[in-house]
Formats: sequence, structure tokens, C-alpha cells
Amino acid sequence: MSDEKSECEENAMPEIPAVSKEVLEWERFAEMDYVTANHLDKTLYPKQMEIICYHCQQCAEKYLKALTEHLGKEIEKTHDLGNLATTISETLEVPQSVLVSCAKLTQYGVKIRYPQEFEMSESHVKAALADMETVKAWCKGQIHKESEEYTEKTSQSRVVSFFWN
Repeated sequence: MSDEKSECEENAMPEIPAVSKEVLEWERFAEMDYVTANHLDKTLYPKQMEIICYHCQQCAEKYLKALTEHLGKEIEKTHDLGNLATTISETLEVPQSVLVSCAKLTQYGVKIRYPQEFEMSESHVKAALADMETVKAWCKGQIHKESEEYTEKTSQSRVVSFFWN
């Protein structure tokens, strides 16, 4: 048998790093809150601002827990997004924008569920939706970073092999 690799072996793509079922399940639940928050914001009149902000917080919380699971860390039973971000920061550098979004969203996890705890306005909803997007985008980027790098590398290798073969 020859030591040379066959053309098929040379052009074979490496396996995509797997994301665990648990992480995907956290993401699935986070997406339900994401879709709900956006749907309620766009379609419900009068707007139920408290529930929209609550779903924004829940989406961010579940994405942070998905990333925590992805990093192999124990998931804390908390609604405090700052605590979750602190756990993640033991392994990854958490951008300041994500930390600020976490701090702002945390208030909607518990206080908002009780009457007379909070004065709401449309600006709270807009800010909560934007903060949710910030946390979601960063967490998803970290979770699927290996997949994105894989896609980028395999796309580049396909272009190179196309031109050089």
C-alpha cells in the first residue's frame, strides 16, 4: 500500500465540531423567547411592555446558560445575568457591551413580574430588545465559533483546490 494519500483523502473535509444536544436545547428555548418578544412588540396593541421585556431577559438568560453549558461549566440557577456572565468570564473575555446589556436586562427577570414594582415606557422595550440582540449575537457567536471557522476554512480550501487541481 502506498504512503501517498488518495485525492479523495486529501480533499476530505474535517468533521464539524459538534454542539451538544443540551446546548441546542437551551438555544431552542431561548429562540422561543426571542420570537415571542419580537412578535409581541410588532403585533400586540396595546403593547404589554412588561411581558416583552420579560421575554427579552429570558432569551438572554437562556443563551447565557447555553454558552455556560457549551463551556462545560455548571449552570447556576439564577435570573441574574451578571452572575451568569461572571461564570462565563472565567473562561472567555466577555465584551463590555454584553456586560452592560446583562445588567440592564436582569431587572426584567423578577421585578417586572409583580405589580407596582416598575414604571414602564416604550423606551424600556426598545432598549430591552436591543440588549437581547447584543447578548444573543455574542453567545451564538461563541457557541458556533468552531462551526463558523470550519465553514470558513473549508470554503477557502475548496477555492484553493478548485484553482490548483
